[in-house]
Amino acid sequence: MKFPYYPGCTLYTKAKPLNTSMQATFGALGVEIVELPHWYCCGTTFTLARDNRMSLIAPLRILAKAQKEDSRVLVPCSVCYNTLKRTNYILKQDPEVLQILNEHLEESYDGGEQVVHPLEFFRDNKERVKSKIVKDLKGMKLGCYYGCLLLRPEEEIQFDDPESPTIFEEFVSLIGAEPVEFPLKVECCGSYLVVNSPEAAVEATYRLLKNARGNGAEAIVTSCPLCHYNLDALQAKIKGVHSEFRDIPIFYFTQILAIALGLGADSAGLSQNKVSPISLLKEHNLT
Repeated sequence: MKFPYYPGCTLYTKAKPLNTSMQATFGALGVEIVELPHWYCCGTTFTLARDNRMSLIAPLRILAKAQKEDSRVLVPCSVCYNTLKRTNYILKQDPEVLQILNEHLEESYDGGEQVVHPLEFFRDNKERVKSKIVKDLKGMKLGCYYGCLLLRPEEEIQFDDPESPTIFEEFVSLIGAEPVEFPLKVECCGSYLVVNSPEAAVEATYRLLKNARGNGAEAIVTSCPLCHYNLDALQAKIKGVHSEFRDIPIFYFTQILAIALGLGADSAGLSQNKVSPISLLKEHNLT
């Protein structure tokens, strides 16, 4: 099985472990993910101005390129996924805008490309995933953190229930671990406030991590590179403000899948995590 793959910019910079573990896990599942040739930035944060047609050019170019390869494209980054899904929604709702942009770019995109998140792929291919699990994750308690961009706006993203999603928990159960529910799993981590108001991001992250651990989580899994950075890298600053705080490992969902598939720490890119999960994995006899 082959699947066109759009990694996005961050997976080659701050989120290299997500790219590394994506390549390793899909390879182990017998799925060849083929990176789109000569891809571009998606434009990152989606515009709030609906009459700003220029902001749709970058994502449309990606969607048009992907459609030439296949009717589906795999997108692991929550930010890229959000941008591409919302662009498609607008283009389907407004054929005039689609026509104008196609003429401007000399493209023939029809708005029909399916943007697929890996969690959706795992949901739809449960037996394929389950048949490849070789490590017993039973007893490992993982908090599933969605963040904002996988779920909202609901009508445009159509990923899961934005207030009470379950797709992440189903994935964690599928690979043999125990999903932990915590109330703040769909709250913002502080997002880009880490740039211009780091104190606010530290406090937002502290609330999330405290809430997850308080409900029994030993570690957290996420798919968003920005969320992963805030939850992982800001823990050193949190300890400087909240002396009682204890480290908690943060996994990309494909990192913990790599462990379940028996691929090891290198294939999972675990050495690049700021908070090392190795001691936790040793407690569960996973390394």
